Amino acid sequence: MTVSIFTILFSVNAFAQNAPKIIAIINKANWCSVCKANEERAMAAFNENNKDGAYQFVVNDLSNAETAKKSAVAINQLGLTKLMEPYQATGIVCLFDAKTKKPINQLLMSLSSEDIGRAMAMLKKDR
Repeated sequence: MTVSIFTILFSVNAFAQNAPKIIAIINKANWCSVCKANEERAMAAFNENNKDGAYQFVVNDLSNAETAKKSAVAINQLGLTKLMEPYQATGIVCLFDAKTKKPINQLLMSLSSEDIGRAMAMLKKDR
């Protein structure tokens, strides 16, 4: 019985997951007031509006040198190190086309959950 349920869940998830269309780098820090006030709600909105897997989220933790160094590894693996250099502000989400790596836009963590959902839906339409 357990094997059957696992197989069904795995099959459904396998069909739902597509290659991401957009890479979303979430710039955050433990000292950022915008992050403290909005991170939990914004992350829930990102997850809720990404059921199709169109977005690949990567956290860029700028809290200190150690966390930034760890985050830099993932950003480098995505080929976005140079492109992320100008984006050192926290409380923002930098969006890049997953194929071309070109910058698309930025979202603010302080946007309402509804606005985050609308923006995410609009931005993935053309990709």
